[in-house]
Amino acid sequence: MALNRLVLSNFRNIVSVDLQLAPAVNLFCGANGSGKTSLLEAVHMLASGRSFRSRQSQTVIRHEADVLAVFARLAGGTTLGVEKRRDGQGRIRINQSPAESSSQLASCLPLQVINSESFAALDGGPGVRRQLLDWTVFHVEHGFALQWKVYQTALKQRNALLRRGKIDSKSLDPWEQQLVKSGEAVDMLRREVFSRLNVQFQRRLLDLPESVFGALQLHYRGGWKKELSLGEALQASREGDLAQGFTRVGPHRADLRFVIHGQPAHAVLSRGQQKMAVCALRTAMASVVEGAQKAVFLVDDLPSELDEGNQALFAHWVSACASQVLVTGIEHSVTARPWLQLPEPWNAPKMFHVEHGVVTAAEN
Repeated sequence: MALNRLVLSNFRNIVSVDLQLAPAVNLFCGANGSGKTSLLEAVHMLASGRSFRSRQSQTVIRHEADVLAVFARLAGGTTLGVEKRRDGQGRIRINQSPAESSSQLASCLPLQVINSESFAALDGGPGVRRQLLDWTVFHVEHGFALQWKVYQTALKQRNALLRRGKIDSKSLDPWEQQLVKSGEAVDMLRREVFSRLNVQFQRRLLDLPESVFGALQLHYRGGWKKELSLGEALQASREGDLAQGFTRVGPHRADLRFVIHGQPAHAVLSRGQQKMAVCALRTAMASVVEGAQKAVFLVDDLPSELDEGNQALFAHWVSACASQVLVTGIEHSVTARPWLQLPEPWNAPKMFHVEHGVVTAAEN
């Protein structure tokens, strides 16, 4: 769902700004440190309740202020608002009414961030890739969030018992039963969405050099041996879990694996090739979610991450699956180039100039 209007106050070096955004492409250009990325951070806060650069909201509040506020009106008329105070308190509002959790924000505004940290999916830990899959499942399968929450509660209780050391099986049984019920539901939903995600991912690889990407495969691993049920895996792992003090099998250990000829993809692909694989994955994620609600992409300084040809291909992928994109860069002409090659309305970006926290609409 695209943003029509974005309002910020006291967000990093931005004192106050009220922007009318274009429905497709919005470019924010200026020197390093001018406040471009802060605009993307603010939109991310509207979709998650926090910045993508810091989990501590106090560091995002402008140094002379006690409170920051971010507000947006979406294309469908929904309004989102987030307020963060220096004392750690804050408010989240949807259509002027208090929201119960940040997941409600995420439901209203599916968001994909492409920045230097986004490209760690191939060589990062399993948790990074698991979050990518779960973002997709969350927006497609509305029962997923509840099942995952129930699973995490049961997991926390089982781990607490394991840390005690010597315990009888009767103490573990109730929590293991809950782990099995919710864990198998989580795994089933993940597998269903993964099959759709993999189809979209492979379609995008067809746009890349076959000699490099033709053998790239994406695999899902559920977090326990596939020949066992989750209940059997928990039973088999119990003794070792007691020794280690935590649960070593289950959906919380799931992973996505990128493989080329049996080798981890990050050991085969160059850094630039890895970036394109991640771009293919993230646009594939958005394509799967598209049936429910199109995502907004936040793209930070694309020219510094991809060469000109890959920028154009990425822009093409985004235009096919996103509702809107907000892009930062240093030079207007360079930042706009990959989008100008697209069909309407993607080839008519709205341009903004950012300087010392002041944002002004620029002449196209």
